Amino acid sequence: SRDFDPLKLHKTFTGTAEFHYFENEKRELFRHALLQLGWAGVTWAGINFADDRSCIDYMLTRPEIDGSRLGVTGLSGGGWRTDMMLALEHRIKAGVSVGWMTTNQGSFETNFKGAIGVFTPLPGAWNRMDLSDAVSSGFPVNAMYIVGSKDNLFPSDAVDEAFAKIKANYTRAGVPDNVGFARPDTVHCYNAEVQQITLDW
Repeated sequence: SRDFDPLKLHKTFTGTAEFHYFENEKRELFRHALLQLGWAGVTWAGINFADDRSCIDYMLTRPEIDGSRLGVTGLSGGGWRTDMMLALEHRIKAGVSVGWMTTNQGSFETNFKGAIGVFTPLPGAWNRMDLSDAVSSGFPVNAMYIVGSKDNLFPSDAVDEAFAKIKANYTRAGVPDNVGFARPDTVHCYNAEVQQITLDW
């Protein structure tokens, strides 16, 4: 078996070439582990969602927490996890997803490795339901979606199309004021400006 003890690696891998070798080895092992999970009928997205729901279970045991006013927010992968919580977890009352909203087509065409990665695939869903429709299923939850105008994770037109679809879905559901959108002049970040937009929402 291969030994990836960090202390030993620190002494062995000292240059750029060695670093890339280690990164490639790690990535291959991770991919293999995810394949094993998939063969067992488990997805990384499902594991993330189960973990996030468990966090809510725990918070609701705390006497100092008002379980009727729970919110969620996150950037990038945390934005994706926020998307899933807003869509599927009825105990969440409000949330702000930052840096992860697009159409399915927009995500596949541009940054499959960096944006889709290993944590977002939903087997049997991608070709049947657009992400914007999936997150809309959580209405009437109060939701905001923020993607910086300089965020290059997804094409700008795909972000705008997803925003329009979500807005249309909330409007059809009779709760157009329960959803908000922002395209601040930022890159892929959760800086003070984005934090203020979140707090205001």
